[in-house]
Amino acid sequence: MKNRFRHKGLIGMISFGIAVAAFACQVPVFRFALERWETDSYTVVIVPGASGKLSPSENEVLKFLQSREGANSGNMNLEVKIDSKKFGESSAAAMDLFYPPRSAGPRTPPIWSGALTMENAKTLVDSSVRREVVSRLLSGESAVWVLIESGNKEKDDRAMIEIERAIAKAEAELKIPDGVLTVAEARKVSAGNERDLNATLRSSIPLKIQFSLIRIARSNPGESIFRAMLLHMESDLGEFRNEPMVFPVFGRGRALEPLIARGINRANIFEHSSYFCGACSCEIKNQNPGVDLLISANWEAAIAGNEVVVEKSLPPLLGIGALTGKAADGEEVTETTGSVSSDLISRPWIMVGGVILLMLVFGSVLILRNKRY
Repeated sequence: MKNRFRHKGLIGMISFGIAVAAFACQVPVFRFALERWETDSYTVVIVPGASGKLSPSENEVLKFLQSREGANSGNMNLEVKIDSKKFGESSAAAMDLFYPPRSAGPRTPPIWSGALTMENAKTLVDSSVRREVVSRLLSGESAVWVLIESGNKEKDDRAMIEIERAIAKAEAELKIPDGVLTVAEARKVSAGNERDLNATLRSSIPLKIQFSLIRIARSNPGESIFRAMLLHMESDLGEFRNEPMVFPVFGRGRALEPLIARGINRANIFEHSSYFCGACSCEIKNQNPGVDLLISANWEAAIAGNEVVVEKSLPPLLGIGALTGKAADGEEVTETTGSVSSDLISRPWIMVGGVILLMLVFGSVLILRNKRY
């Protein structure tokens, strides 16, 4: 893997972007992601055996998986499909697990494959580490650092010490951005306060700067599919199978690409922690780094009933869709108050702000990627 270096000018530009864009949203990245970013869905494709049909026991497994799919129904971010045009060579059916399309791109190989058995299905949809990650994130932790051990005790213990020291530094030095309002505080604020919505939490989950560490042995069979999700985030991670890797997980189970070997150090971990705790200057999820993990959790129920509704008219939002003439879902945007171009000319700060946000996102991704090793 090639060595990578930060460019000081880039960091200065990003810092300037943060300072200018911070007014847009004071809620920390980790909390904004938890309360407002919906999870992307994985796909499990079932391939029947040579007969082209599922056995009674395999049908039971299919029903079990189908009962868990659908993040919107409070289950998990999973879609189940049957490939009726493809048959396996053996009599037993198989299943292939794929990343969400937005994360993986077209025609990517499966991240895990195995027999269609109840044991494999249960390992796919749940594991003790994932349950613990969910519990910690919903308790208000900023991020959970998941360390996949190398099997070399000296390397793994060194990585653990670096992570723990960086966590202590981050918890001691990082601060919640000024102006963030709790649900109770927001309800007391005048409806004329234009910062209400951008600075308001949507749940009563404690807002705090806190991190923790979970270690996973590479030989742990109960976490085999969870490890596969993490270890296939980049095509070359197999080259580092003898090195410890640590993945920060935040929001609704969104993981960033790992720090590896000597890249697991206090400076890099603190830098990542600063990103999580900084004001969320880019609210569009897929313009932020990371991949959603396959997790069973009712995230919406954890924040339901706490939303703050401010009764006031808001100006139309101009986002990426307005600049391209399309909404986020690809539909055409209809202009009702004049052309977008004339509106941008009359309000040049919109263009400046948009450029700064794009620079901020691009630069943040480069920094988080360039110091991992």
